[in-house]
Amino acid sequence: MLLRASGQAIDAAVEIEGAVGAVVKGDGGVPCGHLLAQFAEAATRGSEELADARAALLAEVGGERFIEAAATVGVFNGLVRVADATGIPLDAPTHAGSAGFRQELGLDAFSGARNTP
Repeated sequence: MLLRASGQAIDAAVEIEGAVGAVVKGDGGVPCGHLLAQFAEAATRGSEELADARAALLAEVGGERFIEAAATVGVFNGLVRVADATGIPLDAPTHAGSAGFRQELGLDAFSGARNTP
């Protein structure tokens, strides 16, 4: 929801499908989006590709922006895991406002969706 809102705020067309692992054209409307997605996926999954993804992103964006990206990945992982583990449901406005893209992206199939009736 935040990527979509951020894109709208700066009048940029972003392909939010990339946020859930879908293949998007180029960078999906986000600067270095392909590298960011590779890094986020590798970090989240703890895959063997993490070192390469980290090095590629760092080389492209530099240290300061890499730290911002890594912190964002860490924060989102933590927030989602805490929400899922404690059973936090979506609030009513978020649930209503996200219905269209939750359906489009298949987000209701994720285990955390069970927390919201």
